[in-house]
Formats: sequence, C-alpha cells, structure tokens
Amino acid sequence: MKEMITPPNQLQQPGAVPAGPGGAGGAKKFNIIDVKQYFHIIVKRIWLVALCFVIALGVMVVMLLKEVPTYQATTNLLMTRGIRLPVQQREVDYERGADFFQTQVRLINSGLVMGRARERLGRPTSEIRELLVSVRVSPIVRTSMLQISVTSYDPVFSAEFANAIAEEYLEFKAEERMTTAQSTVISLTQQANRIRDELQRAEARVTAYERENRLVAIAQRGNIAADNLAGLSAQAAGFRTQKLLLEAQQPLMAESSDEVILSMLSAHMSPMASGVRPSLAELGGGQSARGAREEGQMMVARGPEALLDMGIISRPSWLEISRRKARLEAELGELRTRFRDAHPDIQQVLRRIKDAERELDVELQFALRQYYSDLEALDIRYRAAKRAEMAWEEEAILMDRKAKEYQTLQRGVDRLRGLYSTVFNRLKEVDITIGIEPETVQILDRARPPSSATSPLQVNSIFLAGLIGLGIGLGLVFGLEFIDDSIRYPDEVTKGLGLPFFGVIPSANWDPNDLRSHMLSNLDQKSGLAEAYRNIRSAFLFSGSKADHRVMVVTSAVPKEGKTTSCLNISVSLAQAGSRILLVDGDMRRGELHKFFGLEGGRGLSDVLTGQAKPESVIQRTGISNLDMIATGPFPPNPAELMLRPELRGLLEFAKRSYDHIFFDCPPVMAVSEAGILASQVDGVIFVVWAGQTSRRLSQLSVQVLRERGANILGCVLNNLEFGRVGYYYYSTYYGYYDYDYRYENNREKSA
Repeated sequence: MKEMITPPNQLQQPGAVPAGPGGAGGAKKFNIIDVKQYFHIIVKRIWLVALCFVIALGVMVVMLLKEVPTYQATTNLLMTRGIRLPVQQREVDYERGADFFQTQVRLINSGLVMGRARERLGRPTSEIRELLVSVRVSPIVRTSMLQISVTSYDPVFSAEFANAIAEEYLEFKAEERMTTAQSTVISLTQQANRIRDELQRAEARVTAYERENRLVAIAQRGNIAADNLAGLSAQAAGFRTQKLLLEAQQPLMAESSDEVILSMLSAHMSPMASGVRPSLAELGGGQSARGAREEGQMMVARGPEALLDMGIISRPSWLEISRRKARLEAELGELRTRFRDAHPDIQQVLRRIKDAERELDVELQFALRQYYSDLEALDIRYRAAKRAEMAWEEEAILMDRKAKEYQTLQRGVDRLRGLYSTVFNRLKEVDITIGIEPETVQILDRARPPSSATSPLQVNSIFLAGLIGLGIGLGLVFGLEFIDDSIRYPDEVTKGLGLPFFGVIPSANWDPNDLRSHMLSNLDQKSGLAEAYRNIRSAFLFSGSKADHRVMVVTSAVPKEGKTTSCLNISVSLAQAGSRILLVDGDMRRGELHKFFGLEGGRGLSDVLTGQAKPESVIQRTGISNLDMIATGPFPPNPAELMLRPELRGLLEFAKRSYDHIFFDCPPVMAVSEAGILASQVDGVIFVVWAGQTSRRLSQLSVQVLRERGANILGCVLNNLEFGRVGYYYYSTYYGYYDYDYRYENNREKSA
C-alpha cells in the first residue's frame, strides 16, 4: 500500500513483539499492527463493500431467473501421424504443434464447415438459430485430440450438431487433400511446359547471337582494341607533354638574349632534340650490324663533336655568323688601338659587323617561325592521337557490351535449366506421394445427448457473484484510501512536510457557546487531552535553546484547523509550568482570541502598530497566572502593511524584557499574506495540521511559502485527531493509558 495508509513506525502497539537484534537487516516479522490497519481501513467504509456485495448478488439472481437451461454435448477427434515420407521426398517433416492445432480450430469454426454441418442436419435455418447457443472448439492439453462442444437448449440437437460438425470436418479434409494433390500436379505440369518453351527460346537466342557476332572474334577484337587504346593514350600523352614544354618556353624567351633564344630554338630543331635519332647503321657507315652498333655507341658516348666530325649533323649557321661577328669585333678592337673610327679599315670592319647582325636577325626570325610551326604541328598530332584513341575506345566499349550481352543470355539459359529441373523433380515427388496422408483424423468419441443441463449453475453463479462484489467493494475502499490526500500519521509529517513532529491533539466535543471550556486550565488535568498539550509543551521546550524560541507564531495552512485553540492551550501549558507568557492575537481580520478569556478586543495590536497606543497600555490580564494577552484591536484595512512597520519590532523588544515567551495567533498562510510576513520576523513557527482533513499538497505549499519568507519552522502539531475514527486506533490505545477522554467525560457531565 501507499505510504498514506501505512501505520507510523514511531508508535508500537502494546503487546507487540519488539524487533530483535539485527531485525533491520533480517527477515520481516509478522506485525499485528499491519493487519489491524488494513482491517480498520475496510471497516471504515464497510458500507461500500456491503453495497457492492448486495448489488452483485442482485444482478446475478436476476440473470439466473431469466436464464433458460442449456445442454452441452461433446465430440472428441483424434489426430495421428500418417506414413512418414522419405527425407528426399518431403520438404518439412509433419509436426503437430500449437500452430497446427490452432489452424484446425479455425478451420472447424469457419463458415464453410459450419454451413455444411447445418445442411447435414436437414433442419430449417430458423430452428437451428433458435436452438443453438454456442460452439466451442479447443485442443485438449497435452494430447493430440480436439474437442468440439455444442451448447443448445435441446439436448438431442446439441449431440446431433456436434457429430455433424465432426463428420463434415473429416469430409472436408479428405476433399482438400485430393483437390490439393490434383491441382498441384496440374499446376506443376503447366509450369514445366512453360519453362521448357522459355528454355528453348532462350537457347535459340544464344545460338543466333553467337552466329551473328562471331563469339570467338569478340575476345580477340577486344584485346586488340585494349592494346591500341593503351598505345594511343601513351602517344597522346607524349605529344601533350612536348607541347606543354614548348608553351612553357615561350614567356621565358622575352627575357633572354638573341643568342640564348637561337641556342634554345636550334637545340629544339636539331634531330637529337626533336626525338629523331639516327639509326646505328647510319652511325656505322654501312658496316655490319654488330660492328655498326658498337661504333655507334662509341660515337654517342663521345658526344656531339663526334657526330659533327662524321658529318651526320652540321653546325647551325647562326653559330658561324656569331663566330664571324666575334672575330670582327676583336679585329675592330685591335684596329681602334691604331686608327681612328674614320679610317677605311675600321669602316669596312663596321660594315661587315652590321652585315653579320642582319644575318643573325634573319636566323632568329627563321628559328621563331620554325618554333611556332613545330608547336602547331604538335597540337595537330595530339588531336589526331586523341581522335584515334576515341575511335578505339568506342570499339573496346562495343566489344565489352557484346560480351556482357552474351553472358546475360547464357545466365538466363542456366537459370531456366535449373528451374525446369526443380519443377520436374517436384512433379515426380508429387506423383509418388499422392494417396499418402501425412496425418489421419478420426472420431474417437461421438457426442451423446446429455442427461442434465449445464446451466444455470445457481450455487456457483451466486458464489462467484458474491466474490466479484466483494472484490469490487474492496478495490473501491482501498482506492479511496489511496487517493486520500490528507495528513494522518506522524511519519507523514516528517516525510511529507519535512518537519519535526511535536505531538497529537485528540479531538473533543467543544461547546461553541462556551469558549472558556476550550482552555487547558478548565479541563480535567488527568485527561488525555490535557496530557497531549503537555507533550507538545515538552517538545517545544526541548526542541532547542530557550533563547532562540522566545517569540513564536502558531499558524496553519487553511482556516478552521484549530490553530487558535492550539496556540491558546500551548501558552496556558507554558504558563502553568511557571513561564511568563504574552499571548498576542495576530489575526487582524477575524481575531477572536479575547473571547476565550471574556475580555474586550477594542484596543490591541492594531493600535500599537499604527502608533496610537503604547504596548503596555494594551496588555490585558487573563486571570490565569503568568499569562497576559494583547487583543487584535480595531480591524485595519491594511493588516499586511502594518506588519511591516517598525512598531512591531518595538513591541517585540518591549515584550522580551517582561516575558519569557511571546506567542502570536497568526492567520492561515494560504489565506492572507501577513502570515508569511509575521513568521519571518519571529524566532520560530509551530505549524498546525488537522489530522485526516488538511490536504497534503496545501500543507506542503504552506511550508514552502514560510521557508521562502525566511521563517524558522520548529515543528508540526497534528490537531483534532479523532480516536474513535477508524484508522487511528493505535492513538486511542496510547492515550487509553490515562483511562480517560475529555470528550466522553464531557458527555457524562452533560447527561448528569
């Protein structure tokens, strides 16, 4: 059960066996308190359990009176395994599992079998509908049997219909096996013929493709295309590389001298630079191949000078012109050492130098034209190689596509051959297995007309209805107890509110017309009620140092929780213990604390807070030793604002000099705002909760509000707890020690 219906752990039922050493870690022992708690929860709402019990019995009795007797007949079917086929002639061995029996149950319940059973009876449909109640088909547990039960208003009809269903089921199974075998043979034969025709057409397509495309030549042509494509790709790459090298030289020539440009261009145009090497036979001058090869290798090793000496290559003409120009410039320098520039020899040398420069310019122009021609020729050769490469690439793609088409046709032929072989083998297996039944079904026990009715079972039905009513009633009782949100036990104070527990105040039949009878001083001091207030006094005094608990506030979450009576009697109990107490009525909206003492409330706290009176002028004597009181005074329109005035601190300072404790009867926290204001300016707060009545959520919210305002909540008091109320029996046992209860004594006094 939820925590709210768990009895508190702080109190122990008299006579209960205490937990032994190590009981917390050992097995949980039987506790009579738990049993009594559940018992009293039920007794508290026993009327609800009784009501559900009576309603359930009444409904069942009415149903039994209206019910017509029914009869049930049963037929049992036995399912056995037939002749087992060889492994190679069956795909899956026959196993009678849950799926198989469920399939048979659905088959028997199908409209086809039921319709044939109705036709077998030969009775009108309207008569069958009137007599039939239900048909139930179920497998018998741990057997290979099915049970067909028919419930009807006629015992003879129930037996006949059960037998008719079983017989029609057997006939349907036999027809199904024969029809299935025949249809399978026909279907497999048709599939075999169709696959055979497709196989023949596929083989014809493969033969035609081989004849048209010369399958042997396809592979050779594909290899040739691949080789040519690789060679052309390499050749095109070489042309492109030479072209890129020439293009890279072009911007560099603008920064070079004429001699450098001519040297570079002549190197490009020479046979060795252009990639045209002379053969070894040419290098050897027509000697034998081996001798020519050796001599050619020697000449290549000696360098260009050997080729120049043999006349295979000639020096470029611009070199001769450059040499001639250099000699002329040297000659000019020598002549200038002896003659002036106007000398005829010097003028002749100058003319010859100019002629050499013009020849060099002609050579340069010729070399540039040759350079651009070679560049364009390389571009043409590159594009030609790329076109040839594309042509061979198309040829290679064509050969590859034809090879793949042939492979696709061949795979289709192989697939059809395998499929035809599978279907043909399956057809032979079906021919062999025709007539062999994998399982046999037979009627083991035929249905017979029952001799007695199966319903109504009056005693069982009434008993079951009573149990259902009790179950519903108990469920409602514990459900209502579960959703009860009130605080009822001390452990709910500590766990639900997080507050220390000060004590329990039992309820009493207070006389609303005699408020003085509510005071502790007017009660029998031996009663359990008086002792309850003394317990709260002790809890308050020992909850901390007295210096920290001088100014106190007594409040609650909502009105009518008994906070005024609790504040009054706690103050009286402290006064009886010898402490000087000042009781202040802090409820400036509905304060009535002065009525308990028969005093006037015309002057009081509101006069002090508004500055119209001094604290000593509003203090009244209550007639109880050590207990004085300040009433509310006139009800102001703004009590919350008055609580914030400095006069309140002045009142507290004055009271602390003359009294040991000052108690404020404060309004409810959730009703007005001044409760939180006043609680934040005092030393501590005592929170009052009406046991079994105040909502847990409202109490938690009130505690949260007080803590957010900075209040110091010392503890909680459970007020107005009814000992006679079911669920609080252990409190009555505890306080029963005094053998006295104020409520009952008060009643005895009135009766006297």
